[in-house]
Amino acid sequence: MEPVEPDELRARVGTRTRELAKRRKLKLVDVAEQAGLSRGHFWGILGGSSAATTDYLCRIAKVLEVDPVELLRRPKTTKG
Repeated sequence: MEPVEPDELRARVGTRTRELAKRRKLKLVDVAEQAGLSRGHFWGILGGSSAATTDYLCRIAKVLEVDPVELLRRPKTTKG
């Protein structure tokens, strides 16, 4: 397994958060609110410009009802 660069890991968190929120039919603003994160910081996490702490990953994962490691997995690929 190849090492993962920080930029890629931050991008994964954003992509996976979007995927999981969509699957749960949650609006991203609701995920931010329920996780207790400011919208600005949450949008930074989604965009990859802000790194999420383990505490924030746990909060987001709890709202999405997944294990925090799910936010770090490679995003699903869609065939089109």
